[in-house]
Amino acid sequence: MSPATQNTLDIEAELQVKYHVAITRDVFSPDNPLLLETVDRSDPAAKQLVILDAALSTVLRERVEAYFAAHDVTAEVIEVDSGEINKNLDTCLSIVDALERSGARRQSNPPIAIGGNVLIDVAGFSASIYRRGIPWVRVPTTLLGMIDGSVSAKTAVNHQGNRNRLGTFHPAMRTVVDTGLLASLPRRHLVNGCGEILKMAMIKDSRLFSLLEEHGPELVASHFRTEPAEEVVTRAIDGMQSELRQNLWEKDLRRIVDYGHTFSPPIEMAVVPELLHGEAVAIDCLFTAVLSYVRGRLSGTDVRRVARTMHRVGLPLDHPLFYDIGMLERAMEEARLHRDGSLNLPVVQEIGSCTFTQEVTREELHQVTALLKELAQSAGEDLPAPAPQR
Repeated sequence: MSPATQNTLDIEAELQVKYHVAITRDVFSPDNPLLLETVDRSDPAAKQLVILDAALSTVLRERVEAYFAAHDVTAEVIEVDSGEINKNLDTCLSIVDALERSGARRQSNPPIAIGGNVLIDVAGFSASIYRRGIPWVRVPTTLLGMIDGSVSAKTAVNHQGNRNRLGTFHPAMRTVVDTGLLASLPRRHLVNGCGEILKMAMIKDSRLFSLLEEHGPELVASHFRTEPAEEVVTRAIDGMQSELRQNLWEKDLRRIVDYGHTFSPPIEMAVVPELLHGEAVAIDCLFTAVLSYVRGRLSGTDVRRVARTMHRVGLPLDHPLFYDIGMLERAMEEARLHRDGSLNLPVVQEIGSCTFTQEVTREELHQVTALLKELAQSAGEDLPAPAPQR
């Protein structure tokens, strides 16, 4: 064979992905079998590893242990500190160590992660790198986790001050959503979850927006136990899965679910824990809605509806870093890197409908920040006319 001759092999394979989301009540009642369906009880000596958000220790640990004890399952419960400050490789490796101690298997007896979105993300990332990937189960306990994380395939940790810089696509084999777990959730975290509901409503579901607009304050006050709660949560989750299922591995980087996630990521990380994720996303949603208004695409009435809905629910309308033009431009550059060179900024045309833009000028940023400031000061009641476009 001459040096110029080459042999090449083109290898193509498909990965079938199948996972299950169950919406239930009283997940830790001994009469509810959902968490047992993934437990391998063929080996009496096997341990079921449960990764519990440490913030929930006093609320859930006894219930979790009693649940498995009632079914003669030996459970090892480890508590992991959550919050963005702990969303890092050190926390990940502590979970990996627990997987090793518990004798986690390649396929059976998957670990069960119970907690907020940060804990779920880190636990999933740990499962994805242990033995090149083992199955896992998640039980989100926050509204944000139920809406944003219940159908997501993504896992991640933060690195070098960058949000979710290290991550994998490794969906949980099963997700169990129990809105009853929201009963003890602090008000701010309920409001935080409303940021992701707002996002889903603005990009594709005007009915969902109307429900949040009309019932948002009561939903938060009741810990999502009033009549519209089930429809709100179900519509938000279904909207998310309908967008993700055709593009689970993000081969297409034009994603409308990135709405609210262009300007907010570096701002959120710069002020941790001052802004929670859903709060930052909501401000980004409003900021980009004002951009649509400046461009004549979204009516002033709709922008005011968004701002008033946020204000009534308890979401912040602004933050000082959303007025920092340099920060906003750096956020767009980071978004371009993440989206392979294109900005792919989702912009709302009307509530429930979304498209994309590839450029935002510095002049537009100045206009948007000026209008956002007046809108925030008036709690969504006033929106001056934008300056004429040159």
